[in-house]
Amino acid sequence: MKKIVFKYVAYAMLTGMVAFGFSLFLGALEVLGYTAIFVALSFVFFGVKYYRDTENAGKISFTKAFIIGISIALFTALGIAIVDGLYVTVIHPDFYQEYGEAALVAAQETGDAVKITDAETQLKEFNAMSLMQLGFFSGGFMFALVSVIGLIITIISGLILQRK
Repeated sequence: MKKIVFKYVAYAMLTGMVAFGFSLFLGALEVLGYTAIFVALSFVFFGVKYYRDTENAGKISFTKAFIIGISIALFTALGIAIVDGLYVTVIHPDFYQEYGEAALVAAQETGDAVKITDAETQLKEFNAMSLMQLGFFSGGFMFALVSVIGLIITIISGLILQRK
């Protein structure tokens, strides 16, 4: 089982890191970012299916499928989080400054005082954080996001693929 998990972790991490990194280089397009996440996490399904079909004689319990799937998902989340953290600290260190300023401009265009105040507060918080803190914040958020999506995909895959 470990060999299969490592194989699919490698596929998923590499796919996630390259595809998500590519989406960041293109301007942090959300659609491409989420597509990269889902493509990388598709290896959860394929890893569980491969284990079931080739290593376990076509049978797998939900628990075993969950363990394999969540392992792949968490390492994929870690790979994407590392890429995101490196992006905001090394490749584009002004990302949060630019993001905060754009959010403030968008809030000012609405004329909503609450949105403007929230955007100003957020920009001040970004400015108060060191580059390392922003990297951990960004990477941590991305790890949590990809982990939750991976958990959902793992549960769905386990339910679909389980056979006794």
